[in-house]
Amino acid sequence: MNDLLDKLKKYRERDWSYDSGRIFSSMCTNPLDEALEAHQMYTDVNALDSKIFPSAKRLESEVIRKISALYSSTHAGGYITSGGTEGNIYALWLARKLRDKGEKVIAPISAHYSMQKACDLQQLKLIQTTLNDQYKAEVEDINEQTDKETIAIVATVGTTALGKIDPIREIAEIAEDAGCFLHVDASFGGFVLPFIKNAPPWDFEIESVSSITSDPHKMGLTPIPSGVLLVRNHSWIDELRMDIPYLDQTSATLLGTRPGASIASTWMALNLLDSNNYGRIVRRCMKLTRQLAEGIRGISDLRLVTEPELNLVSFTSNTSDVSQLRVALERRRWLVSLNSQPESVRLVVMPHHREEHIRSFLNDLRECVRELS
Repeated sequence: MNDLLDKLKKYRERDWSYDSGRIFSSMCTNPLDEALEAHQMYTDVNALDSKIFPSAKRLESEVIRKISALYSSTHAGGYITSGGTEGNIYALWLARKLRDKGEKVIAPISAHYSMQKACDLQQLKLIQTTLNDQYKAEVEDINEQTDKETIAIVATVGTTALGKIDPIREIAEIAEDAGCFLHVDASFGGFVLPFIKNAPPWDFEIESVSSITSDPHKMGLTPIPSGVLLVRNHSWIDELRMDIPYLDQTSATLLGTRPGASIASTWMALNLLDSNNYGRIVRRCMKLTRQLAEGIRGISDLRLVTEPELNLVSFTSNTSDVSQLRVALERRRWLVSLNSQPESVRLVVMPHHREEHIRSFLNDLRECVRELS
């Protein structure tokens, strides 16, 4: 047993550490210690079986109620998912159930790649629309592509590549006119935007928003996996409800067996970190994001792809190959990722980052640019 644990530790030592502050490629971070404790307490709990584990059902109801309120609703329904991909699949499944006809799904090219999975699994026709000069969904193109065969439109709050916020209100007007489902993928922005002053409207405050998915395991500081899928009207979920004959109960979730640990850890984080504390964390990340963006502006060979809206910065080089720049940074033990559209270096500023990490990164970035120029 000890030999196996030692072997496991050696494997784990090869991984990068969030605590180092050198990971800029991930939208995840260290979870709260207390959330980890709650996770450990519920590791053997199957949330499907409410007869054996009624506490999981109660905790999940409380989580859904809290996040619904955060997203401007008192009557939304939903459940804890494994993350945004499951939420996106479920949303389109529900959209198809609620719509008598049609097979088209309209989504900007900046939408998460899981939309392709969701449409492929359900034999839906994905129509990818263009972006405007700010890399947000081009509303006019969405309007032109939407017709009587459209069952759903997808918009994003915090695109994975650039952290952009699609114009939800304008897209909602199109969905309302077409009488179709509007799904908002807030996997990243769902635990950022509620805590930013003067944020644009995006949630259930807009009447045509049908569903929202967000990921507490990103900026919500919960262990992986933890997502949440909410629908405007809790009764809609009954459209997907099925009998479980061997348990003498029903289920309306995509997965059968579900980890109670995800529910418990999310419950703990939401109760421990109220809106004030989440707001403090988000403000700190946004401050560091502005410092990072300003530092990049000061490097003559580099330019920002777009102004940051959330805690994500992307930049490109006027002379250097960004893939070579990534390699040079990784040699200095900085982990960044690359966007393909547009070609750029992508940096996500998370709660594990501090000012000294930003300063150190910028110093090394300047050196890398000098080496490659």
